[in-house]
Order: sequence, then C-alpha cells, then structure tokens
Amino acid sequence: MPGHAVPLSVSRITAIWRDLNTRYFDGALPPITVVWSRRLTASVGMFVSRAGPRSAWRANRSANSREIRLSLPLLTPLLTETPYGTQELVSTLAHEMIHQWQFDVLKRRPNHGPDFLRKMTEMNRDGALAVTIYHSLKQEVLALSRFAWRCGRCGRIYRRQRRTIQPRRHHCGSC
Repeated sequence: MPGHAVPLSVSRITAIWRDLNTRYFDGALPPITVVWSRRLTASVGMFVSRAGPRSAWRANRSANSREIRLSLPLLTPLLTETPYGTQELVSTLAHEMIHQWQFDVLKRRPNHGPDFLRKMTEMNRDGALAVTIYHSLKQEVLALSRFAWRCGRCGRIYRRQRRTIQPRRHHCGSC
C-alpha cells in the first residue's frame, strides 16, 4: 500500500470522534488515539488496548494506551471513489467507540453482547448513523486475501489474510 495518501486526516477523524462522543456518549469517553492502519485488512476498524479494563494500570491510562485503528486498504477506496465512504467511516468509528465505551466506562471486555446491541440501537435511533455489528465489505476483504487453501474433497476455497490453515491438521468445514 505504499504511495497511497491518507484519505482523511487524523485530525479530521478526531473531530468526528469528539462530535460522536458528545452526541452519543455525553462526553464520557476519555481521549483516545485514532490511527490509520495499512495492515488491517480483515476488518474495517479495531479497538485495541494494552491491558484489561479493570487492571490496576488503568489509573495511568492515557490516549496512547488504547487506540482505534481504521483500515487504510479497505476505507481508502470507499472514501475516494464512492459517495457513501464517509458514512462507512463514521459508522465504523462509532462501532469502535462502543467498544471503547464498554472498556473505559463499563469496565468490561469489549464484545458484541447485550450492552453493545443496546448502545448500537440507541445510536441508530435518530437515523444519522448506520452502526452494525459486521461490515458489508466481504468482497473487498476477499480481494486483499493473500493466502488460499482448497479442500481436496469438495474443492471449496478458504481465503485468509495469514497462513493459518495447516492442511495436515485442518479439515474442510463443509465436508
């Protein structure tokens, strides 16, 4: 992905984060670092922390100890070539902010359980957002897959970002 310009500056994304924090979280989320990731190709976004939500370390928590990563390879084409790219970015950022809320406010491990679903429904209620559990970029993710394994019995192809399938140990899920 060398040579690709960042489609939206981090300062602009941080401004969107601040707006969402005010509108949907009453400003309760502490500052967090938002970064573009060239390596994130299986997911559009990711909330990352370096310790658990209830660890003693949390007293020293800073914006650098947790971060939201956004996929440069998946979001760049959307932001530069499609009219709904900004909406996808905002929805992705909002999704990751729900995980941040679970971690920083609820002091729970981020997941897609009842707390997530309740907050997602609340955020989607006004119609301004389209937060979902899963992104709709399956074709784009498959296009970025570097590895493939074909089942010797049925011929089904499994695509992966990493070489995770070991033919001697793994079997086809369809057979």
